[in-house]
Amino acid sequence: MFVLMGILMVVTCVFLLITSFEEDNFQKLVLMGIGGIGTIFFGFCLGFIIKQLIVGKKLVVVNEEGFYDFSSAIASKQLVEWGGVREIGIFSISGQSFITVHLFDGDAYIESLPSIKRGAIRANLRLGSGHININISTAKGVTIEELLQVMSDFYLAYLKQLPEVDVETVRS
Repeated sequence: MFVLMGILMVVTCVFLLITSFEEDNFQKLVLMGIGGIGTIFFGFCLGFIIKQLIVGKKLVVVNEEGFYDFSSAIASKQLVEWGGVREIGIFSISGQSFITVHLFDGDAYIESLPSIKRGAIRANLRLGSGHININISTAKGVTIEELLQVMSDFYLAYLKQLPEVDVETVRS
């Protein structure tokens, strides 16, 4: 769908560029500008989309230290360490499911992001989701349940390696 839209935009901009040579006034400059800039912009966009379809991209990287979320425009793309994770689960809204991650210090996480991302995350929190929502709707070869299981396994392994807290020592 995006490829077809990209092709349509590039063809339209090339058409504007070609027809601009038939004009002899200010309209010629406007058509040349729109056609030229549009061809370059939408050409790069089309190339990027085609590359993503062929090569793909990492949506989530999970390891012993934590995870990296690359799944959306509001993703931090930074390591989220297991030590900061309070809870992992699935959140669904409008027929779409996400892996949602609640953080111990979610406010600090939100403040570390650019303002537009902060606003989007705060809106998601008002809807009942966690601080991080991983969208894998475009993932190939993995379901949301499988990714949740992998993340849960790494998270539980992290928790098991923590030293146990003696309740009596904490009380005194």
